[in-house]
Amino acid sequence: MKSLLEVNNLNLTFEFNSQVVNAVKKSSFKIKKGECLAIVGESGSGKSVTALTIMRLIRSNSNLKISGNVIYENEDLLKLDESKLIKIRGKKISMIFQEPMTSLNPLHNIQKQITECFEISEKSNKSKCINLLKEVGIENPEQRLSHYPHQLSGGQRQRVMIAMAIANNPDLLIADEPTTALDVTIQKQILDLLDKLRKRYNMSLLLITHDLGIVKDISDRVCVMKQGEIVEQNNTNKVFNQPNHSYTKKLINSKPREKKFQNKKSEVILSVKNLSVFYKNKNSFLFKKKDDYFQAVKNLSFQIIKGETLGIVGESGSGKSSIAQALIKLVSSEGSVFFKNKNISDLNEEKFRPFRKNIQIIFQDPFASLSPRLTIQDIISEGLEVHYKEKSKKEIIDLTKQIIIDVGLDYSMLSRYPHEFSGGQRQRIAIARALILNPELIILDEPTSALDMTVQSQIVDLLLNLQEKKNLTYIFISHDLKIIKALSDKIMVMKSGNIVEFEEKKKIFSRPKDQYTKRLLNSAYF
Repeated sequence: MKSLLEVNNLNLTFEFNSQVVNAVKKSSFKIKKGECLAIVGESGSGKSVTALTIMRLIRSNSNLKISGNVIYENEDLLKLDESKLIKIRGKKISMIFQEPMTSLNPLHNIQKQITECFEISEKSNKSKCINLLKEVGIENPEQRLSHYPHQLSGGQRQRVMIAMAIANNPDLLIADEPTTALDVTIQKQILDLLDKLRKRYNMSLLLITHDLGIVKDISDRVCVMKQGEIVEQNNTNKVFNQPNHSYTKKLINSKPREKKFQNKKSEVILSVKNLSVFYKNKNSFLFKKKDDYFQAVKNLSFQIIKGETLGIVGESGSGKSSIAQALIKLVSSEGSVFFKNKNISDLNEEKFRPFRKNIQIIFQDPFASLSPRLTIQDIISEGLEVHYKEKSKKEIIDLTKQIIIDVGLDYSMLSRYPHEFSGGQRQRIAIARALILNPELIILDEPTSALDMTVQSQIVDLLLNLQEKKNLTYIFISHDLKIIKALSDKIMVMKSGNIVEFEEKKKIFSRPKDQYTKRLLNSAYF
């Protein structure tokens, strides 16, 4: 079968800090009509750069050089002038980006943004917009047309992006990490949708991802990229069952190791009784009526044993993060929270401050939680200067050096700034900042969601080692059931602010009772 798209010896180099970086190295691959080709690899491997180059969203300049060929319909896309390119980009070849919120215009409603995709060749057509939203599985499409991006969930925004991408019935759809940061059920829905659309319209799909698990069932062939080079490509079954390259084997085997050590104590470190969290509705001023608020967490009660890990799972909006924020008083709540038999619920900020060093939190996005203006030394030691004012400057420096080593980094990095580090390194820095205060309980809110699989495994290994060494207690919040399975002793399944199941890990994964839990497990890519 003749190829729809051919990439031949694609090479991309650029200058950075007076050094020449080879982002893509003489990469070649083909995509057939109706085929799904997956490009997989770690962050920085060149996957997205390859896709952007195909779309001509990256162009040669004085600091960036592109060579090779991208052949579509007997023409080289890299050599086309803008007038010819505009007839292909967004029409014959479309692209879905990783984060729809940054791709959608916050000032325009959904109808206007979909219409823009085809208004050059066709007049604005409301019915076509509705049909497109129906096609991608958005409920109440007539109402959604008047909504703005911020009024939609992450999964709905991604569906809108897909609707825009297929508006002109493209021959090729490029999906760049389309499921990152989505919960397991939405992730599966989006992948199933892409596969359904591909087969229905005989459309080719170029799927870019760092997660090998999600390509196993959807792709026909796989290209494995490492540091800008395609090190292996073959049909999907052969890549998974008979991988040739050591890097491919590493990706396939980079599942997080499971916790093996047992907690020997039975001391309850945290006891929560009838915890509720309310959020004021945007249109409410009085906050006195039932309709004035939304209840995100509904009368939850649970306990955590010292040295154990409680995994909290559930879809987006189930109340997971609200629990975490309520426990450390970042949001107001009702009910009682006992830490080591001390009721901390009603403590004001001043009286709660001594407990903050014992209960630390690590957030989803370390880059957003690390000050860009401070060095790593200042970021990590900041808590010591607040909670341990009696320590000398030398003691603080020595403690900081030790803790950065404990998380697997070199103390020479302490003089650098957050932007100089990878996502995995920044997450290690966030862990170090929490650990330096010698906490007994650490709450981790989606700390691995934006990391590739190998880095996820490294972070899990680090957390397990630290837990065993320091007898730490974790509350681990995630939509990634692979990570939850690796770290947790007990699992709490959340739905719409309620606990639908709370059980030991083995029972949850082998004998789930609730239908919602079963649905989550069936949606997961292990």
